[in-house]
Amino acid sequence: MIASPLMQATADRIKALRAARALTQEDLAALAGRSVASVQRIERGEKVSAYTIASIAAAFDITAEALTAAPNDDRPYLPLATINGGRALVGLMTGCSRLDFGFDELDTLDQAEMLEAFHDFCAGLVGDGAPATPLAITRSELEGRAKLTALSERGFVVSGAALAITAHEVDDDGGAGIAILFAQWDETIAVLRVGVGRTLDRA
Repeated sequence: MIASPLMQATADRIKALRAARALTQEDLAALAGRSVASVQRIERGEKVSAYTIASIAAAFDITAEALTAAPNDDRPYLPLATINGGRALVGLMTGCSRLDFGFDELDTLDQAEMLEAFHDFCAGLVGDGAPATPLAITRSELEGRAKLTALSERGFVVSGAALAITAHEVDDDGGAGIAILFAQWDETIAVLRVGVGRTLDRA
């Protein structure tokens, strides 16, 4: 298997970070709470889950985005995991404050209506819309599973991941004065992509 340039860059960065800290692959696996095989796969440049990348980044005390950004490029590689169940979908949405939703080119308005209903359901779960009680969570999980099943029956594949970002609010006084940073905060965005018969791996 030939590694993509982004995954190879990530593999090289992990090897360098591990060497700089005098860690073995076994040491890194233990720190990240992952298997040695997962560390070996990522160091070969093979595709791994977003959870594995986030765990390894945390072991180095950096963000997943910093670990996976290509050299001289501020666009991180974010592997998206296929979402097959209502619990996985609801869990992803409720842990985030915003939704980044994208989809392949569609052939019919029926498909667009189906995706719009799916988008609206997911958007309703982020931020303040997150279900809080066991009954509300279960209801959302069942509805999510039904929507995922309907999409799958039409040939769609849903994939997603959580992306941590740092947001800023800046007042530049309309360009007339000195820009002032009013606020800075961290937030997590749910990234969802709906593909036709395949998983979309880039956000």
